[in-house]
Amino acid sequence: MTRKLIECFDDYPMINNKDEITRHNYIRYRLGRLKHEFWLKNRKNKEKIYVEEYDWFILNNLKPGNTCMFGSAGYYLEDLIENLTVVETWNVVKGFYPKAHIVKHRQELEKLFPNTFDNFVVNNNRGDHWVVDAPTEHMIEYTKTMHDGALLFYSFRDTQIVFNRFIDQYEHFLNWAKSLEKVCDLHLIWHDIKFAKKQKISNNIEYDIMENPDTSNGNLKFVFQYKRNDYKLDMSYYNG
Repeated sequence: MTRKLIECFDDYPMINNKDEITRHNYIRYRLGRLKHEFWLKNRKNKEKIYVEEYDWFILNNLKPGNTCMFGSAGYYLEDLIENLTVVETWNVVKGFYPKAHIVKHRQELEKLFPNTFDNFVVNNNRGDHWVVDAPTEHMIEYTKTMHDGALLFYSFRDTQIVFNRFIDQYEHFLNWAKSLEKVCDLHLIWHDIKFAKKQKISNNIEYDIMENPDTSNGNLKFVFQYKRNDYKLDMSYYNG
């Protein structure tokens, strides 16, 4: 079961300098990262490793080689992924995970990791969301770090994307994913798109039975392959 974390960023902003490593900024960082809790648990108990369900699906479908987890608290999976590179945008991560690479802009990725990764993972990174229609420009930057045939696991929440909600939402995001083939040679090989559903409990009252289908990873999930379309995912690990 996915746990929901109540976020109140306006009441708990970064203080002084958002890049300063302080206890306050650490707590602020944790507010929006449910998977950080798994990292804390795994540090305390090395005999049992906690893994979130969707990450378990990703782990069992990674290609051999180098893996990057961007803005996804991927450090909690360090013991399970060989050749893992963790990239974050908040310097406070360096305070508890010194091996993290910190970037302020995605354009820095190509300079740091040109043609490096066989897998690139972005799970519900809030920094990708506040753009019109879809984070296409970010996807272009991610591909600049990837080998031909590499996989890109990408997920986000529709509630943090600006788009016309009176259109067919499913088709909107599916068409966006398919359009990336022409934009940056990312071939869509799998997707799972879910939205909140309302159920009537009386004549005039409705409530959401799926307010957030997946708070941790996002309700829109995609897997792409760069410049190829021949990779077969093992769906037996997916519990969607």
